[in-house]
Amino acid sequence: MKIIKILKIKTAILGIAMLSLFGLGSTPSQAAQVSFDFFYSNLSPQGSWYSSAEYGQVWRPYDVDYNWNPYYDGHWVYTDLGWTWVSDYEWGSIPYHYGTWVMDANLGWVWVPGYVWAPAWVVFRSGPDYIGWAPVAPQFSVGFSASYSAPTAGPFVFVSTGDFLAPRVRTYVVPEQQSTVILNRTRIENNLVVENNVVVNRGPEPSLVERASGHAVRAVRIEQVHGVAAEPHFSRADLRVDPEHMRGGVRAAEPVSTGRPMTGAQKPDSERAFPRPGRRPAEMTPPAPRPDATPPAPVVTPDGKQGQANPPAKQDTGKSKKATKPPKKKKSGNRETEPGKEQTP
Repeated sequence: MKIIKILKIKTAILGIAMLSLFGLGSTPSQAAQVSFDFFYSNLSPQGSWYSSAEYGQVWRPYDVDYNWNPYYDGHWVYTDLGWTWVSDYEWGSIPYHYGTWVMDANLGWVWVPGYVWAPAWVVFRSGPDYIGWAPVAPQFSVGFSASYSAPTAGPFVFVSTGDFLAPRVRTYVVPEQQSTVILNRTRIENNLVVENNVVVNRGPEPSLVERASGHAVRAVRIEQVHGVAAEPHFSRADLRVDPEHMRGGVRAAEPVSTGRPMTGAQKPDSERAFPRPGRRPAEMTPPAPRPDATPPAPVVTPDGKQGQANPPAKQDTGKSKKATKPPKKKKSGNRETEPGKEQTP
């Protein structure tokens, strides 16, 4: 009997271990933890939320102009899950691995939320001389065994194939006016698929990059790459696709409706107007003050008193009882002079 009990205990322990190994246990995954509220609280200090007529609630980082591109500041790392984008921005762990970037006609580059992790939600183009990439469109959906058409949400960023591994690609980006010519010399590399319940992006062949750069390309484990997941410390199980997102295909983004109830602190920042193409931020006309705007802060005048820089003029109500007094005469020695007249010696 004791032997049978021992065997049952060992079988139960083995079963629990197998469940944990294959991610079937009760431990919550990263995919189950990320949410719009999670994104909002983490990204709000670094940028503003807007209501896009086409994409719903979107986010844009502070201090960027219309010529900014989200895939300029960072570099590529080849991992066991494919080509992984590592952003130079401290907020980059969320917008470059969940959701996708899109060029909005009124707001410029904005991020559309999504809840499935990927090493990079981009489509590549590659050729002997150049490699380019562009974010997938919000409606992009990835299958489990084959690649599908890959609409993009903006122009491709191209670099020389030999510079693809540069520590900061911004300094090697080919001018956009040359992109049309390069586009015809490259082919699409849509290798976004789901393997073992994790999205991978194989992209260009590592051998192509090796030959052009002269550097060996060896895959590193994704857990060894910093700043590529929602939490600083993560495991491979945290990157798995939530079963809820597998129904009907895995989507890169799931736009949040503009009708979503938001608190006063969550309302989109409409005060930071964005320049249209051809206009720089410095050339923008300051907005007219609203009727309910907060009065300007007090300023200190030269005599040490506090007041407003431009105090509003007082209205004459007709109730003043004090008459206007004539100016006082100044004394000079034993004689009095009227203001504005000098004393003749």
